[in-house]
Amino acid sequence: MKLPSPSPQWSLAALLCLSTACNSGSSLSGEVAIGVGALPGRPGYENVVRGVELAVETLNQSATGSQIRFRVALPSDSATSAVAVAAAHRADPSVVAVVGHPESGNTQLAIPVYADISNAGRDAVTVISPTASSPALSGISEWFFRVAPSDEAGASDVARYARDSLGLQTAAIIYRNDSYGRDWASSFASTWRSLGGWLLIRDPYLSGQTDWDVYATHVAGRDPDVVLFPGDAGDAALFLRALRKAGARAQFIGGDGTEAISQEAEFRGARYVTFFRAEKATSATARDFLAAWQQAYNQPPDMFGALSYDAALAIGAAVRAASPLSRATVRSAMETLNIEGVAGRIAFDAKTQDVIGRSVVVTTVEP
Repeated sequence: MKLPSPSPQWSLAALLCLSTACNSGSSLSGEVAIGVGALPGRPGYENVVRGVELAVETLNQSATGSQIRFRVALPSDSATSAVAVAAAHRADPSVVAVVGHPESGNTQLAIPVYADISNAGRDAVTVISPTASSPALSGISEWFFRVAPSDEAGASDVARYARDSLGLQTAAIIYRNDSYGRDWASSFASTWRSLGGWLLIRDPYLSGQTDWDVYATHVAGRDPDVVLFPGDAGDAALFLRALRKAGARAQFIGGDGTEAISQEAEFRGARYVTFFRAEKATSATARDFLAAWQQAYNQPPDMFGALSYDAALAIGAAVRAASPLSRATVRSAMETLNIEGVAGRIAFDAKTQDVIGRSVVVTTVEP
C-alpha cells in the first residue's frame, strides 16, 4: 500500500536522527534495547510496558554464553506525540526494534519515522504493533509488523461466529464513523451476506453527538437478531442501556474497542471482541507468561499485556537469528520468524507482514 505523502512534522522528526548514531546497517553488540512506542497516559500503556518488561526478563533468563541481553527503552514521561516517540527511538543507537503503538492512527503517523523515509531507510528500525488492526496497515512498510489480526479478518471472524455458531440470521451494524468503524462495518457486511445473512441496518454514529435513544428505538423497531458495534466502550455502555430501555431483543457484539464493558455487571450477557483471553491460552509459553504475570501483578493480563509480550518475544528471537546483528538483519530475520507466542504462533505473511493465522476471540460479559 502506498504511504501518504510525508508531512512537515514527519520531515522534522526525521532530521532528529543523526546518521552517525543510528545507521540501520551498523553492527550492534552487547546489551540492546527494545523500545516501547506506546504513549504515556494513553489506554493500554501500563500493560504494554508490563508485557515488554516481562518478555525482556524471559529473554535474559534464557540467554546463554555470549548471547545478546536486552533492556527496555521507555518513551519520555512527557511524550505526547507518536512521531516524537518514534524519532527518539530511531535516534537511539542501542534500540534494535520497537514494540509499537497500540492504536492504528498513531501507528500510521509513526511508520514513516521508523522507516526513515526521508533518508531512504538509512536509519530505519523495525516496529511491531501489539494491537493496531487497521487494514490500511497491511503491507504499509517493510519495517512494520503486527501480532494482532487486521480489522478485516476480525470482522469476518465475528460474522462467521454470529452466523454459524450462534445461528443468527438478521443483523444491524451501528459503527463509529471513522476508519476503524467503517472497516469493521464493510468487512462484517460482506462476510455476513456471503453466508446468507440479512443486513437490516448499517448506520454510523459520532461520539458525543448521538441520541442513543433514537438509535435504540430504530434497532428495536427493525428487530435484528444481533447488533454489531465497532466503537468504543463508553459509547457501547450508553447504547446498551438505551437498547434495554427500548426493549430491543438483539444480541450485542462490540468490537475490540469495547472490552472495558466487561468490568460492568449490568452488561451481563453482552459480547465483545478481544485479541486475547487467558483461559484460551494453553501453550507452554502461555502458561509461563500467565504465571509470571499473576505473580508480578496479582491480576489476569489483558490483550495489551499479552500481545506486547508476544511482540517483544518476536524481537528477541529475530535478534538472536540475525547475523551480523544490525537493525537491517533483525528486520530480515523477522520475515522468516516462526515461534510460539502467548496468543498463538508468531509468523508473518510475506506480502502484508500481518501475523498469520490469528483470530479474534468473542467473549461474553459474566456477572
